[in-house]
Amino acid sequence: MRNNIAHSFSYDDVHIAPKSQIDLHQQATWELSYVSLGSGIRTIGDKTERFDSREVVMISPDIPHCWSFNDSKTDINGHIANITVTFDDVFLNKCASAFPEMSTVIKKIRDNFDAVKFGKRKADVIISILNGMKEENDAEKLASFIKLLVVLSDDKDLRVVGRNHKIEAKEYQLNMIKTYVICNFYRSITIDDVARNVNMNRTSFCRFFKYNMGMSFVNYLNDYRIAKACELLKKSDLNISQVCYKSGFNDIPYFCRVFRRFKGMPPGKYRITNKVST
Repeated sequence: MRNNIAHSFSYDDVHIAPKSQIDLHQQATWELSYVSLGSGIRTIGDKTERFDSREVVMISPDIPHCWSFNDSKTDINGHIANITVTFDDVFLNKCASAFPEMSTVIKKIRDNFDAVKFGKRKADVIISILNGMKEENDAEKLASFIKLLVVLSDDKDLRVVGRNHKIEAKEYQLNMIKTYVICNFYRSITIDDVARNVNMNRTSFCRFFKYNMGMSFVNYLNDYRIAKACELLKKSDLNISQVCYKSGFNDIPYFCRVFRRFKGMPPGKYRITNKVST
């Protein structure tokens, strides 16, 4: 039973540093994600939006997604927390075959091709089941997961938060590049990294990006990071060096030069001019 369960579905209760969260990815399985502690920006398919603790999302297979956590909501160890359950067609086939009563449930799950966020009432039910599974043995987890499938199959009290719609290759590649920046701007990013992510060599990538965006990738990345720095300068009490590093720059003099070039003033003056009262 243990081996069969391990190959049928997975249950992971994860506590990690925000920057250790996996970047943009996709897989051929359904993924149920519950953020028990954390907040930030979530990108799923064609949509990017903010997320917060106690949100529950189910993602259909083959939809690119990532959660970019900030540092504002962590535990005493500086960790965020989330529970993830993944399951595939093999499990659903076995479930429908073994239990004819589940055939309608399985069909409803398979009919969903989008990523959906559950409303508070249903999310509370899902969270209760997921938390209960922490202390269960394999057989008990299986029973709880069957119950969970019934809840997930109900198409009421949910909202689409991402689609994997068909788009032109150029638009898809540009979306992938933009999503990569959104999910990784605070990390070290090289042109080679991004080029590999969209299956291009460095030269082709640079030419493609500048032709379609009207600027170099370095300028685009710096523009995005400066925008993040401006948010921090306006809304936080972090010092200039902290803002530098949290917005993705790793050299303070370079950060100040780029900031002045984009905003026409140094970071300190920008903060004085634009500080939001809290």
